[in-house]
Amino acid sequence: MPANGIAAAPRIDPVEPSTTARPITVVEHTNFAVSDDGGDMVPGSYHGFFIADTRFLSRFIVRLNGDRLERLSAAIGEHQSAAFYLANPRGAGIGTASIAVFRERRIGSRLDERLRLISYAAEPITVELGIELDADFADIFEARGARRRRRRVVTREKTSRSVTLTYESAGYRRSTRVTFSRAMESPEGLFTTQVVLRHGRPWDINVTIDTRRSQRRGVPPLPADRLIATDSVRRWRDQLPALRSPDVRIERAWRQARRDMVSLLLTGPRGDFLPAAGIPWYLAVFGRDACITALQTPLFGMKISYGTLRQLSGYQGTQVDPWREEEPGKIPHEVRTGELATMGELPFSRYYGSVDATPLFVMLFVAACRGNGWLGSGAPASSTMPEPLSEFLPAVERALGWVDAHTDVDGFIRYRPNHQRGIVNQVWKDSADSMRYRDGRIAEPPIAAVEVQGYAIAARRGMAEVYAALGRSEDAVAQTAAAERTADAIGAMWMPDEGTYALGLDGQGRAIGGVASNAGQLLWCGVPDAARAESVAERLMAPDMFSGWGIRTLSSLNPGYNPIGYHTGSVWPHDNSLIAAGMAAYGHHDAAWRVIDAMLDAAASDPLARLPELFAGFDRGTTPDLVPYPTACAPQAWATGAIVLAVQTILGRAPGAVGSTADVLPSAPPLSLHELAVSTG
Repeated sequence: MPANGIAAAPRIDPVEPSTTARPITVVEHTNFAVSDDGGDMVPGSYHGFFIADTRFLSRFIVRLNGDRLERLSAAIGEHQSAAFYLANPRGAGIGTASIAVFRERRIGSRLDERLRLISYAAEPITVELGIELDADFADIFEARGARRRRRRVVTREKTSRSVTLTYESAGYRRSTRVTFSRAMESPEGLFTTQVVLRHGRPWDINVTIDTRRSQRRGVPPLPADRLIATDSVRRWRDQLPALRSPDVRIERAWRQARRDMVSLLLTGPRGDFLPAAGIPWYLAVFGRDACITALQTPLFGMKISYGTLRQLSGYQGTQVDPWREEEPGKIPHEVRTGELATMGELPFSRYYGSVDATPLFVMLFVAACRGNGWLGSGAPASSTMPEPLSEFLPAVERALGWVDAHTDVDGFIRYRPNHQRGIVNQVWKDSADSMRYRDGRIAEPPIAAVEVQGYAIAARRGMAEVYAALGRSEDAVAQTAAAERTADAIGAMWMPDEGTYALGLDGQGRAIGGVASNAGQLLWCGVPDAARAESVAERLMAPDMFSGWGIRTLSSLNPGYNPIGYHTGSVWPHDNSLIAAGMAAYGHHDAAWRVIDAMLDAAASDPLARLPELFAGFDRGTTPDLVPYPTACAPQAWATGAIVLAVQTILGRAPGAVGSTADVLPSAPPLSLHELAVSTG
């Protein structure tokens, strides 16, 4: 252990396995199973059945006469179920496509699969059905590509109808029990049975995978399993409005966004919802992602906003912990429950390495005060804050205290990781190479990122209104003064020759002058004056920034540009949705519609009409096909929220983060929401 008492963590490779091979994923809360389109979970890939950030099943392969099945098609029903349609492998003395094989999979607190074989041969056929099973109990970070893997000894206990695989370390035990509805022979790692098939008669076997986590006496308890409240989520889904429009793209994208959001919701102890960040890598609590998603989706009602505020309040920092970068009042970046986090080899059991989650949390509270009807919109505010808003106010004030404490003498909030294993860039563009100077060089922390200052300004201005409504005039004046001080200071990031803001300032106060999308989020926060807002909007729509599919993260003229870089030239739908909302709030309707129109085209290029986490930034004029990013999450919460916010922007319903209003976008197609049941409770 180093002298500072902080244990070294395994180095994490930032490049996850590719997700572009169209895997099939079923999900229920933080439980998910990923396979290929034949239903097989193949070792050496990121396939598997995951619960609590642990892979409880790493191999699940079905064979007939020793060979894998021929894939025909696959279909996902609701997010918890999938069906795979297959045929017998060629050769082995069986006629081509003589046997149809159906795999029906459903996930909940466990994984269930029914395997059905039907022969269409004239005569009876005897085949050997083989099922390969294994569990490596890998941590989610290992499945994502950790360079260091634990060497695990897995024990096996077998009967003719089951196998239990168990792994124990430091008093923590994880086990997987697989049960068959028929007796099976069990050579090492393989379970087989001889099946006699007669024409047209189904032959079934059910496979059930149960998991268990436990610990020995005296060992600190594991985090409690999350409540799986399927019925509650369905009731919420059934209240969501339907959208009608002559533009088929937006109708399809809206329907898919409703389905995807349902699949990502994590139920809290009181039945509220927080959106997980994305599938497969980020099916967990992420403070920044949850806050932005909630800010994007008021058209889905207040339950996501309230749930996000409530659940993140429960994780709010209470102490100074350099390893986890925890500080009093700070909102977490990420909460994990896998082995590496539980054992302290990684700081992510509760990791606070995010400089923006805390002001975003305050922004969300202000937006909830507006959405509730208590604040703004011409409604007379009562000096008594109603529930549940008053429940959240203490946590919000602790968060605001953190913002106050971390605003330096220049008026900026800066970030720098506490140790070498922390996230380097603690903003939404969190890859290590995202912050670029004009010449393409990479800026190093400490950094005052431009959009973070915008979040802080919006949070402070909003809280000034809250305090004024509560009759706390002194606090209101203090927050207004602090907001305007930062708004004045941000002028140091203005680049007159580029007509936009820099990415931020480095530790020497120099502009990190790469032209990037970040400045567009200042419009969403309502920060620039009208002239600079117009200039930023115009600059972002220039050909080096607008690809035809959306606004790039970094200008194609920057030497560091890479159209398939994570934050160095790719296009992120959530970023574009915030920018478009900000453009509309400032009256730049044509630019806002061009951005939204491009997003809808991107969604329409997907078979499900789904926007992924990000996609490549190639120019649409020379690369007419949308090129996927190789490891993008889909669905992903704030990409899903991008469609909801786009609809809100088209309708002119308070698209700005600080509650501003705008006209209906005149260039957009007509649309309407039906059976709108947006609850304020």
